[in-house]
Amino acid sequence: MLLLLQAGIASGWVGPTMAISLLVIALAFLVIAAAVALAARQAAVEMRQLSRVIESFRAELSPALHAVQSLSGEGERLAALVSNETEEIVHASRALREGLRERITSLEAVYEVLAEEVEETAIEAAVTLRTFRAGASWFGMIRRLLRPRRR
Repeated sequence: MLLLLQAGIASGWVGPTMAISLLVIALAFLVIAAAVALAARQAAVEMRQLSRVIESFRAELSPALHAVQSLSGEGERLAALVSNETEEIVHASRALREGLRERITSLEAVYEVLAEEVEETAIEAAVTLRTFRAGASWFGMIRRLLRPRRR
């Protein structure tokens, strides 16, 4: 426009056209500003609603979170108790196994001694029975000789 004024050539339609275009641009900026303001207002309303929903979730979740925390504490306590009991069972099992091994070893030794004693006793009984039979036959012969005969 400055060039046109300097050149001295000014058309009659340029000024109103520029004014109208500036008016259209200004109105466009006003529409944009109004749209941004409405969007910001709507966003603020949505944020308030979201804030209320979040607060209600917090109010509802707070007891649940406390319950979960107490349950977690109970779970940890129970896990520790189970761990201790398991260790005690393992220790008792080891002690039982060791005791059983000792008793089985002792029982094997007793069994060996008892087997030897039974074998020796059986041999002695057989020898005594054989001796008794042999002696009984001599005894029978002596008895027959000493007994008076009946006629």
